[in-house]
Amino acid sequence: MNVLSKHMHVKVCLKLPRRSRELESWLKVILLFMAFHACYPTELAVASPKEFPEWDQGVYAEINRRHGEKAAQRMIDVVQFIKVHLNDPVEMQLEAVNDFMNEMSWIADSELWKQPDYWATPFETITTFGGDCEDIAIAKYLVLLLLGVPDEHLGFAHVITSDKEHHMVLLYKASENQSALVLDNKDPDVKTAQERPDLLAVYIFRNDGTVFTIKDEGNAKRTIKDTLENKRLKKWLTAKERSRENTRSYIPFNGGKPLAPVWLREYN
Repeated sequence: MNVLSKHMHVKVCLKLPRRSRELESWLKVILLFMAFHACYPTELAVASPKEFPEWDQGVYAEINRRHGEKAAQRMIDVVQFIKVHLNDPVEMQLEAVNDFMNEMSWIADSELWKQPDYWATPFETITTFGGDCEDIAIAKYLVLLLLGVPDEHLGFAHVITSDKEHHMVLLYKASENQSALVLDNKDPDVKTAQERPDLLAVYIFRNDGTVFTIKDEGNAKRTIKDTLENKRLKKWLTAKERSRENTRSYIPFNGGKPLAPVWLREYN
């Protein structure tokens, strides 16, 4: 309230009868609330909902031409899934993505790609709707990025299962003080790392090149043994480059528009 308004307020209070003064008091409360709202717009305003870009039908037609009708329909289903869950809380997005992607068939690389160890791009995994643990974890990762989950909260863990199998899972960590959540194609539920003593952690890597080697004493007692910066994982870099090339190849069928939303213009 400026000086002029303050003096006017005192003058009115002196002249108004009791009933009018009560009305004036209510007006004062309303004015104070309006002033508070004006001072803190970011605190009270509701964030604008995210919108996923519409793809031209030419994209799906080209997927149909390259990979078949079933592949095109699967891509339509994935895009629709993203739109449905785009503005859900992160916890709900994690559960939904884990459920949705775990419906894919597990197929060994030797059978699907005729290679002993091939890391498929998310597009390859979705169009074939199958893959091994690395492929499914990478597909979950990209869908979560498309849903707006920040990259710095996500990572991949190379683990050994209780059956002595080498395995990969996706991790989500909200903050340093919170336990990581595990998205596993072998488990229908998203669980904390402490709830997965059956997984013996070997190392964790992130998209930015950071690798954490893990000391795992069993029974979910894990500590970081070493941190390596800018570690180049060849299979990861190769998969990302193939993904970029694949995305670029579909832009002409989308009227020249990017396929990714504004918060993720490229699969980095």
